[in-house]
Amino acid sequence: MLNILTPKEMYAVDNYSINEYGVPSAILMENAARSSSIYIEKIIRKRNLNRPSVIILCGSGNNGGDGFALARHLFEKCELKCFWIGAEEKMSPETKDNFLAAKNIGVNLIKIESEEFLNEIDFSCDILIDSMIGVGGSENIRGLALSILKKITDNRALKIAIDAPTGLNTEIGFASEFCFKADYTITMFAIKTGMLLNDGMELCGKIKIANLGVPSKIVNEYSTISVLEKKDIENFFPKRKKKSSKFDYGRVLIIAGSKKYPGAAALCANAAIKSGAGLVELCTNSVHSAVLPEIIINNLDVNEFGTISDTGYNLDLILERAEKSNAIAIGPGISDNREALELCAKIIERVSKNIPVVIDADALRVVSKDSILRKNIILTPHCGEFARITELERQEVELHAHSLAKEWAEKLGCIVHLKNVPSITSDGQRSFWTVNGNPGMASAGSGDLLTGIIASFLSQGLNPLIASALASFLHGRAGDLFAKRYNEETLTASALIEMLQF
Repeated sequence: MLNILTPKEMYAVDNYSINEYGVPSAILMENAARSSSIYIEKIIRKRNLNRPSVIILCGSGNNGGDGFALARHLFEKCELKCFWIGAEEKMSPETKDNFLAAKNIGVNLIKIESEEFLNEIDFSCDILIDSMIGVGGSENIRGLALSILKKITDNRALKIAIDAPTGLNTEIGFASEFCFKADYTITMFAIKTGMLLNDGMELCGKIKIANLGVPSKIVNEYSTISVLEKKDIENFFPKRKKKSSKFDYGRVLIIAGSKKYPGAAALCANAAIKSGAGLVELCTNSVHSAVLPEIIINNLDVNEFGTISDTGYNLDLILERAEKSNAIAIGPGISDNREALELCAKIIERVSKNIPVVIDADALRVVSKDSILRKNIILTPHCGEFARITELERQEVELHAHSLAKEWAEKLGCIVHLKNVPSITSDGQRSFWTVNGNPGMASAGSGDLLTGIIASFLSQGLNPLIASALASFLHGRAGDLFAKRYNEETLTASALIEMLQF
């Protein structure tokens, strides 16, 4: 599991390292430089660069101090120049020490004091390293730093950012038009939130985490955001016992489909059975031919519009089957028909509070900003559906999905899985971000699959937050496996089911 830090959390980790562990700021800076130099030397070897020309751009803050310290480590291994901006008298003690040390050993330190002087500089080199501002910067860059960024926009050198690209807001991922566009970013302690959000995901390149010589558990203690990795899967799914039966692996009830959208129900049910549920029942009024033979069908009454009707028979049947289930999924393909939605509302209200429920697609229409839900209900909206529930503008949701998902999970009292890039899963306190997957998954039915997988994991006893996050991770992984084997363009939801791997 990879933990992510907000800038505020990062500063807390930094302060804890200094004040509680007793690791001086100067040592942290030195470790950052040493760790960065190791990565850079590996990149140099990988690209077969023989004594490359390197330019380091430094500010006078602590990120600049990282750059001055890095210059010492690279000094004898390349042709090096270090351009810097700011004021020597404003440097922190550790930055000043590294500045003077670099100067004393002979690093070519050149101060950029004016626009006129900047215009005369040739930044041509093999590797261009940005160490001007770091994690404390924002998209509102100005002064000489902005002028430098404008001048190097079209520079063809390999670009490496230390800690964070200058011009990037490392909390929310907004960026200056002229933000340093890195091929690699070497960041401290952990990846920062803004590197995975909005503009940030396009500007950081490959992200490496520097080892600063403090225990990694400190990041775990301060971080409230995690990204799942392949190695996490087995931690949540213990090996199946040889002596077991279908009743040991959960029973899922799915209420889905209509005459117009029978495929949504099929995809949801098939995904549930293919992701480990012992039994899957489907309540629908229209059975698609693709429904797997393992799925148990419960036929519902249909109204004149071809959707599930709000009849006593339908409600009684569904509630009866629900009592025998370990998890329920409701919504895929039911349509926005008023009668179908009224039935959905009754089911959600009357089903046992002990049974976890995934609410997806049109069933989300019965949820409002004033709803009072519970921790074993999972909402799976895309940004448009989330905007409708919260009465916010869709653009605001897309730009601030990471914080809004957490905020509204707390307000509604449930789990929110907000489908975005990245997708955000939150219970209002802790969040998981899904950073895998690819654009090929933006196709009809992909969300129906995810709903089925979440319901399957819930039926197998996983915590609702973990079930949702893990389902999203495996869903994205299936998409990536398909794209690697074939391509993104031919990816379909039904093909994704066959790519699920645990």
